[in-house]
Amino acid sequence: MGLLKDFLVIDAARRSAQEALRAEAMNRRDRILQLTSEAQQQRDAMGAMERELERIAEDLVRTEQEILDLDRQRDQYEDSGRARKVAAVRAVFSSDRLDGARVAADFRRLRSDFQKERERLLAQTDTGRMMDNFFQIESFLKDTGQPIPDAARRALSKERADLLAKIGPLVAPPPSPDGILRATVAWSGLQEPAPRAIAALGLPDEGDPCDAADLPAAVLFGGYASAVERFGTVLSRPRREEGVLVFEMPVSEGAPEEKALELFLAVEEGMKKAASAASVRCELTGVFVEPEIAAAVFAARK
Repeated sequence: MGLLKDFLVIDAARRSAQEALRAEAMNRRDRILQLTSEAQQQRDAMGAMERELERIAEDLVRTEQEILDLDRQRDQYEDSGRARKVAAVRAVFSSDRLDGARVAADFRRLRSDFQKERERLLAQTDTGRMMDNFFQIESFLKDTGQPIPDAARRALSKERADLLAKIGPLVAPPPSPDGILRATVAWSGLQEPAPRAIAALGLPDEGDPCDAADLPAAVLFGGYASAVERFGTVLSRPRREEGVLVFEMPVSEGAPEEKALELFLAVEEGMKKAASAASVRCELTGVFVEPEIAAAVFAARK
């Protein structure tokens, strides 16, 4: 009985140990399965992250390409914009030149016809007598100290009108064209190859030789004389460049843009005075042109 009891005790202990080992093995197997599942989830997450990184890399490459394309388009647009601005400036000069040529042609025709009529009248024998009568009537009509009866004033006014119709070119101012001399004066300051100020406009060519009926020559001389009076001999004579009249002056002190504005104002004042002296209406518009556009429009003076 003692051995059987010991055997049963030992067998019960063995069974308990086996059950414990079996339970531990199951726990370890479950843990292994759990770790395997977690590892698979980690691998899936890593795969998803790798795919996301690949997508981001592709997006980055595509974005960089788009940036390069935008930069290229911007450069093309800037080049095209500069070309359009240069063409616009030249077109304004060309249009002003044509319009000014029409006004100058009308001015020359009117002044030439006026001078021919004047010479014809001066060649007549009774012209001096009619001029004397005209000025005497003018004196009577303008004399406020001696009252003139209405009937006499009407008669004198009629005789004055008749004389004016006959000898108008000798006693009346020369005729003026109906058109207005309009021009856009572009001014700018350049740094290369040396600091200089520029003012330019589309003005018709002056005649060769110049005469009293040459409106472009008169306006040009007025603008140049006014600029020389302001800046002295540092200002070179204006030059023609592809039909455009260019005033150019080196700048030793100050900003070229400021000197260019002063140059424009001096030229504008002189040209308007000259046009007014010729009884021609003149409208000048100043426009600042960007230096890079001005450099493309006006070549450096050699």
